[in-house]
Amino acid sequence: MGRERDLEKIILNADMKLPSLKIRNLESKYPVIQAGMGVRIGMAELASAVIKNGGYGTIASVGIGDVERGKIRFVEECNENFALEIRKARELAEGRKPLGVNVMVALSNYEEIVRTAVAEGVDYIISGAGLPLPLPEYVGDADIALIPVISSGRAFEVVVKTWLRKYDRKPDAVIIEGPKCGGHLGFTLDMIEHPETCSLDKLLAEVKEVAVRYELDIPFIAAEEVACRGDIEKFLKMGFDGVQIGTYFITTEEAGIARESKQVFVDAKPEDVVVIKSPVGLPVRVLKTPLVQRVLSGNREKFTCPYRCLRSCNPAKSLFCIARALLATWRGDTENGLYMTGCNIGATTRIFPVKEFFDTLEGE
Repeated sequence: MGRERDLEKIILNADMKLPSLKIRNLESKYPVIQAGMGVRIGMAELASAVIKNGGYGTIASVGIGDVERGKIRFVEECNENFALEIRKARELAEGRKPLGVNVMVALSNYEEIVRTAVAEGVDYIISGAGLPLPLPEYVGDADIALIPVISSGRAFEVVVKTWLRKYDRKPDAVIIEGPKCGGHLGFTLDMIEHPETCSLDKLLAEVKEVAVRYELDIPFIAAEEVACRGDIEKFLKMGFDGVQIGTYFITTEEAGIARESKQVFVDAKPEDVVVIKSPVGLPVRVLKTPLVQRVLSGNREKFTCPYRCLRSCNPAKSLFCIARALLATWRGDTENGLYMTGCNIGATTRIFPVKEFFDTLEGE
């Protein structure tokens, strides 16, 4: 593929600058995509700052809107406030691109949120937490880059085959999440405990085999433990075209959660990271905070389910409400908040502005 020959030149000449990242008709100065990160972490302020400093800025679609009104008119509240957040990000970014959104397949209002993003003219849509099989149907012929998030070559092939057969549409890029990612994980507990069996280099080889078989010439994006220029260079040398950064951006000044919650990440140590079962039904990597300690002890939190925000969540069997827990994180309620994290929590040592990170990517 043409991109791979270009990448070989980059690797052979260590004095060259980091390459740009081209997806469909979009291009950023640096090969960096900001992960969406709901609830209210990846909002307009963070996304616009990333765009202005040379990356792909992403708004998370989950958990936006007034908490109380959402109990009465959940879908409308989500759509209206999601649209407002996209417009706010565009204004803060001064019209610069690429501005995109992350929409989880697990959302009960998945179709409505995607259609809202399309109506607002976003540049790209990232979609995971399930296979985004109907995504092209909701996007139609809009000029929007579609980027599925997968954790295996098999999952990628299912997406590609479905999109080609039903919609004559190919992915414009693919984000490959490894077993050391933060948040919800597309792996079994055994695979998570033995990450060497499904490491990113192995996953990349699987995905590339599928890409060759279906004649796809698209960027491959690594998502796992990226916190510095050295990490980016490592994945470029591995054969990726760019990276997605989540955990490391949580403690930026521009991230949407309360400073008290950012400090939880700053103070955390690698031994504080655990994997629990999410109400979504997937393993989720989090910090061992008071809420998580109670969950690990088998205690059920007292809650009612006012939103019905996730299709796969069964409130009667869940030990806690994930929406309520993530809203607590947003407010800075460290006793009841859920703190999703990747394995590289040790890299989050302070609260800093987004520009400071991108300044380290300048030069050769």
